[in-house]
Amino acid sequence: MAVDKMDWHAVTFPDSIPYENAGTHIGMYLAWLILNDHVQEDWKEEFSNALDRVKSREMTGRDFLMEYLDETLPEEFMTDEALEFTGEYYVSSYIDDFAKALSGEDTDSEFAVYLHDDTWENYDKVEPLISAKFERWKNNEWE
Repeated sequence: MAVDKMDWHAVTFPDSIPYENAGTHIGMYLAWLILNDHVQEDWKEEFSNALDRVKSREMTGRDFLMEYLDETLPEEFMTDEALEFTGEYYVSSYIDDFAKALSGEDTDSEFAVYLHDDTWENYDKVEPLISAKFERWKNNEWE
């Protein structure tokens, strides 16, 4: 089953937003999963070279999403712990955290989340929010 898919987002895009931008927020979350070793063992074996490219920042999470995961973040990609966290965080507040980290404020624009570049510099702005939420979740301090 899919946690998120690029085409779920792109269906409502205005023509001015490139299709691949539908995967930027998914890809950054995927990069966090990879960099924090929240990937199931069988996926590590099958995609070891590509995962290493993400870990060395030669490939972004969005590129991995598009090239290896058919533009879909599958539940079975994640460890059980990551899947449980994702079920509580990703669906409830990740997009808001992503947009806030990259725009510096809350936004009312439906499409603002899709206007950010897929760069490691932007990932470095989003990562601390995901990691902080994960630590709170692990310590049973979830909102």
